[in-house]
Amino acid sequence: MIPPLAPWRASKIALCATVFAVVSLSLAVFAADLSPVSDLGPSEPGFGGGAQVARVSQAGSGNRFSGVQSGQNALMANQAGIANAAAIAQSGNDNWSALAQSGNGNQFAGVQAGTGNRSVAVQNGSGNAATVTQIGSSMSSQVTQLGINNEVSILQSRNGAGLQVMQNGNGARASVLMK
Repeated sequence: MIPPLAPWRASKIALCATVFAVVSLSLAVFAADLSPVSDLGPSEPGFGGGAQVARVSQAGSGNRFSGVQSGQNALMANQAGIANAAAIAQSGNDNWSALAQSGNGNQFAGVQAGTGNRSVAVQNGSGNAATVTQIGSSMSSQVTQLGINNEVSILQSRNGAGLQVMQNGNGARASVLMK
C-alpha cells in the first residue's frame, strides 16, 4: 500500500502538473491565441499588419524589465515578488515570447532572431535563472523552473527544433546546445 502524500507535496505536484499542462498546450498552438499560457489579459495578437506588441505586468519592489523588438513580434511578461529581472530581445518576424516569474530574485534573458519562434518560460521560486537564445526559424522552447537556485541555459540554431526543460527542486543545473 502506498502511503498518502503530505498535503504540501500533493499541492506542489498538482501545481507542477498544471503548469506543465498549460505550457505544453501553448507550444502546440502556433500563431493562435496563447492566453492559456500567460493569462496576462486579453487574447494575444495575431501576426500581420506590421505591429509590435508588448504586454508587461510587474508587482512588488525592484522588478526590472527591458524589451527590444524589431520586425513584427510579440512578447508578454509577468513578474511578481521582489527584485525579479527580465531582458527580452527579438528581431525578425512572427516571434513570440511569454514569461511568467513569481517569487523572489528570479532572472531571465531571452533572445530570438528569425521567423516563427516561440519561447515560454515559467519560474516560480527564488534565485532561479534562465537564458534562452533561439536563432533560426520555427523553433520552440519551454522552460519551467519550480524551486530555488535552479539554472538553465539554452542555445538553439537548428530550424524547426523544439525542447522542454522542467526543473522541479533546488539547485538543478542544465545547459542545452542544439545546432
